[in-house]
Amino acid sequence: MGKIRIAIIGAGAVTSTVHLPILTRRSDLFQINALFDLNEKAVVSLGERFAIAPDKQFANADAMFAVGNLDAVLILNSGSHADLVIRALGAGLDVFCEKPLAYTQREISEIKSALDTSKKKLMIGYMKTHDHAVRQAARLIANDGKPRTVDVLVLHPSGDSQLATSEVSLNQPAPSQELRSKFASIDKAIQEEALGAFAPHLGSFYTNVLCGSLIHELSVLRALGLEIATVDYVDRWPADTNTESIIVLARTADDVRITLRWLYIESYPEYQEEVMWVGEHSSHHLQFGSPYFLRFPTKLTSITNTAGGLEKAEYGSYVGAFETELEEFADMVATSTQRGSDISTAISDLRVLQAITRKIAEIEGLDFGGDLVR
Repeated sequence: MGKIRIAIIGAGAVTSTVHLPILTRRSDLFQINALFDLNEKAVVSLGERFAIAPDKQFANADAMFAVGNLDAVLILNSGSHADLVIRALGAGLDVFCEKPLAYTQREISEIKSALDTSKKKLMIGYMKTHDHAVRQAARLIANDGKPRTVDVLVLHPSGDSQLATSEVSLNQPAPSQELRSKFASIDKAIQEEALGAFAPHLGSFYTNVLCGSLIHELSVLRALGLEIATVDYVDRWPADTNTESIIVLARTADDVRITLRWLYIESYPEYQEEVMWVGEHSSHHLQFGSPYFLRFPTKLTSITNTAGGLEKAEYGSYVGAFETELEEFADMVATSTQRGSDISTAISDLRVLQAITRKIAEIEGLDFGGDLVR
């Protein structure tokens, strides 16, 4: 197979700062045949910046799919992805979809049905699972037995604070008021379906923080062989604001304690994420930088108690996780062999994220419905 002929859905921050710079540089693997977003001005802006011809720019998804000349689609827009994933599969395309794949059990069920019918492949964009330092940690952990505890810490500034310390300037046209109202209506409906009557109290936290950010930490834990089975306690503070932070105490099926601390600090100058795996004779410490720095290596520090005493090793790679992810997506399309995270990981993540949300509702005395009563 030659170059993978792709359509890109979404003309926002991730497309502009991450995927398009990689895709245009990796023209040995990909040929961009379409760019779509409901925000037509943003499409034109990116088309000019990345030399995507006007006849490959679309503000209508059906028109884009009807043109054909595609092997696969990258779904990179924010918000709910289910409808576009299902339509892309129905058009006979392999799909790369940024997280989260879905917010509700219904969406997951409908995507699974479309996958089964289409016989196409789906990869979900958990880029940290393609990080070479994460994969090195997984290899080391495989020989170290069961950990005593795993602690995760995220310091999450605003998007503007993150971009201020990068070399990337977005300058993307904002969506119109009409589009913003449309997106808000879609978000409200999906939050009510997932959470029921108390969606106004927790809906944006569920979609934006849990499904939009904390989901990455679940993917890293999974890459290290850890799956949350029980959510014991959740502390969210301050409630009902746009600056919430969260602490989660959880356990795996074999009783490994996991702590997740996700702290929103709006003016903090740099995104930081750390994962500390602690065993009886060793520890492995992963330190991630901002995703907007494409070649800023994740650092792994491993300490082991050996017969000769302490052994400490450091590992890092300048091969970016986003680029490895796209390389493996190209291989999946070319060989029809599943690579990366499939729908089973989305099902697992939705279970855990809804369990965290249910625990918050119980602790805060909120009535809940939707998926949370299942």
